[in-house]
Amino acid sequence: MPRTTSSMKIYFSPALLLLVLFLQTACMRVYEPVVSGDRLSSLPTPSHGKEVEVFFPGERPSDTAYVKIAVVEEKAEGEVAYAQLVEQLRKKAQKQGLDAILILGKTQGTQLKNDATLFEVILEIASGDEIKDNYYSVTTHELSAVGIKYKRNLQYLPQYVQSKRIYVLEKGQELLLATVAVDHLGQDQKVTYQNVNDTPTYQRFVHRYSLDHLLKEQGPHWHYLEENGLVVRRKLLSMDGSGPIKNIKISYNAAQLPEKLEIRHPVTALPEVLTITYNSQGQVTQKHIYRNKQLVLQETNTYGADGKLVSTLHEKVQHGQTIPFLKTVYDYYNLLSLN
Repeated sequence: MPRTTSSMKIYFSPALLLLVLFLQTACMRVYEPVVSGDRLSSLPTPSHGKEVEVFFPGERPSDTAYVKIAVVEEKAEGEVAYAQLVEQLRKKAQKQGLDAILILGKTQGTQLKNDATLFEVILEIASGDEIKDNYYSVTTHELSAVGIKYKRNLQYLPQYVQSKRIYVLEKGQELLLATVAVDHLGQDQKVTYQNVNDTPTYQRFVHRYSLDHLLKEQGPHWHYLEENGLVVRRKLLSMDGSGPIKNIKISYNAAQLPEKLEIRHPVTALPEVLTITYNSQGQVTQKHIYRNKQLVLQETNTYGADGKLVSTLHEKVQHGQTIPFLKTVYDYYNLLSLN
């Protein structure tokens, strides 16, 4: 039996390390899917508490001026009433900001499931016990519908950004770097570069510090921790599950608006610190990015008389001097024709 000394190394089995990682992540939550993956339109449709109309197969709305927004689905196991499935679809449609749903049809199937939880499986692996197969048969019911938005209810669209244009500032000129299409959640949907070599510039200096990305982006790879109703930590995991690629600690001001983000990446020892400044309307006016307590980047927003964000000036800070090098211009939706 090896001696125990003050310099003794402690080794952990892979199973025990997996268990520790599971327990650490267990305190954080994964964002619930607010919208279906079967989105049919990039139009923003904020959630509401209004009544959602339901049209069953063979029925159609009398107002034919509408846009198909998304396919909404509801699944349930065991005995479930058809009306319950419809009600769950209505609730999902409200969260997606839809006006009505057109029921497509109901399907039913049977599958085998294992009643062992992930925690139980990890414990069995760690203890060396044989993993028991506890399978049982379950009936699954699925109801789907197409969610629509009436054009008459899309008067709010001009308040939402549809796309962005990124320019490089060189010798007094603005040279187009990329155009960015925005999805219904305000996230970058598709980036079209003028030159393939422009990709690192956009990723390093624009997307990396976007508040939509750092504070609002959701998905199965994002985890979060809440305290007193506020998200105080967010973690982005890699696609292959190998570990976190971004950890964010969020601090708030007296108005409960985020004012400081500490951003940690696995490849850097020290965090980046991003501070946010607001105007009296609660709009972001500036962001400052620090590395090793040194100001290295800053962004300044310009708003129009209507309160809309017009542009963002991106500046590098070198030896106390600010150097403008990028500019983001925001393009907004137009009203849709009611025809």
